[in-house]
Amino acid sequence: MENDVIMDLDNAAVRFKSDGNISVIDAIKAVGGFENAWAGWEKMKTEHPEVLEHCENHSFQMQGPVPVVNSEGWDTISSVLFGYLPDF
Repeated sequence: MENDVIMDLDNAAVRFKSDGNISVIDAIKAVGGFENAWAGWEKMKTEHPEVLEHCENHSFQMQGPVPVVNSEGWDTISSVLFGYLPDF
């Protein structure tokens, strides 16, 4: 059984898998304070499918699956993230 971790980053709960992979949606919310992270994420992955290369789905504590990503994947996501400010 995995030991997922939840960290409070600037008053935002960010979930991490035991291997260090981070919840994409949580990270987007924490980094930019974005409320509509899911809608922006959907648009981003359609327009920039390369953001999916390092993603996998993971269910945290009996919740539905969410995309998680390793550090290389987060670098890819963050490089295009702020171009989506109006969508979030």
